[in-house]
Amino acid sequence: MTILSSTLSPKRIVTLRSRTKDGALRELATTLSLGGPRERDGLLRVIRERERVLGSWIAPGVAIPHVKLPNWEGIQVAVGRSRRGIRWDSSDGNPVNLLILIVSGVNEPDRHVLLLAEIARTLHDRALMQLVLTARTPLESYRLLTMRGHVSQDQGPSSPKLRLSRLLFAHALSVAEEVKAKAVVLHTDAVGSLHFIEDLPAQGQLILVSSSKQEPTPQDGPGIHRLQVPFHTLDRHGQVDLALLFAISRGLLARGDTVVSLSGVPSSGTLDTLLVIDVGREFPTVFVRPAVAPLGDVEPQVLEKVLQIAEGIAREGREGRPVGTALVVGDYDHVLQYCRQMVINPFHGYGPEEKSILDPSLEETVKEFSTIDGAFVIRGDGVIMSAGTFLRPERSAPSLPSGLGARHAAAAALSQITASLAVVVSQSTGRVSLFKGGGLVMSLGKPGAPP
Repeated sequence: MTILSSTLSPKRIVTLRSRTKDGALRELATTLSLGGPRERDGLLRVIRERERVLGSWIAPGVAIPHVKLPNWEGIQVAVGRSRRGIRWDSSDGNPVNLLILIVSGVNEPDRHVLLLAEIARTLHDRALMQLVLTARTPLESYRLLTMRGHVSQDQGPSSPKLRLSRLLFAHALSVAEEVKAKAVVLHTDAVGSLHFIEDLPAQGQLILVSSSKQEPTPQDGPGIHRLQVPFHTLDRHGQVDLALLFAISRGLLARGDTVVSLSGVPSSGTLDTLLVIDVGREFPTVFVRPAVAPLGDVEPQVLEKVLQIAEGIAREGREGRPVGTALVVGDYDHVLQYCRQMVINPFHGYGPEEKSILDPSLEETVKEFSTIDGAFVIRGDGVIMSAGTFLRPERSAPSLPSGLGARHAAAAALSQITASLAVVVSQSTGRVSLFKGGGLVMSLGKPGAPP
């Protein structure tokens, strides 16, 4: 924590009404004077005397009046913002837009000097000063001012990419509070260091999403969750949707929740996209059965593994040829009523521990059996019950996007009449489609595949 973040609060960041120096100082003195008018007037007298002896203008548009009082406890800071400007006795003759008042006790000489140096370094970034002035809320200004101190030296204090990421993150936190978002979802592949996330949502959760495995850090509190979305080939929209689906499967999000999502081009070094997403509206078919958990009895790690294997089949094929297949997961007893074996079941006769899709040694076997006509039927806990299975739902599939064939129609229809979900790999396009509640939840493409 920086000295500024511990001595300033959003409540002490105000938009100044006065255009005069004395009026602006009075407004800031009032902000710090909890003892009422008498304390304010006494504080104001000391500030005026200090200003008479030594002016507080330090840079274009910025003044930092600061005083030490014998009967003052600790250090307190107030910030005044004025887009129109305050008439000031500045060296360049121009008005002041940002006014920072520091009041400290006489027993705080070292911290007083360190705080002045910290503020001077922060406001050396002129672009940052403009962001503080134009921030929509005092809380957003506070985050911009205090997050500045969390930037590591190797990132460069004036990096445009870092500045944009910092701005968007501060803005996302403010938006999340305004819309009462359940979580802020940050896609970390776009940025390097995450120093600027030390300021966390005041309410809700922070979900960190990466394509590689993330180990928790000592700074991870109860409101921080890490998700791995190991699909490097997805476009931006696919990454966002898959991250939200994984969060739903883990119980982090539910119907009716709103999230604020921050993302950017992987390895670009900057965040550049902010989305506000209604979870129920984004995934209407996932919540089609209110009395049932969104993904039924499908365990989160099973969903993730099935999608990972399906993506591998779509990307690699078998022996240089594209392959199409379907994997129906969950609600096994119900699904079984609509299945018939087309060939001898290659998984028959094995114990549950020998045919779990979560077993890494079984992955190549599943990919090999994907060349057999028919579908895989998998229990919600990941046990593969059959392969080469013909799906025969009683009713027709609902209307599907054009270009999807009989395999997609059967899988979609089965997901409508049962609590299962179905993952289908298209042999012709290499796209992976996920169906739930009879509808297409998402479609994940491989590089070069048509949309």
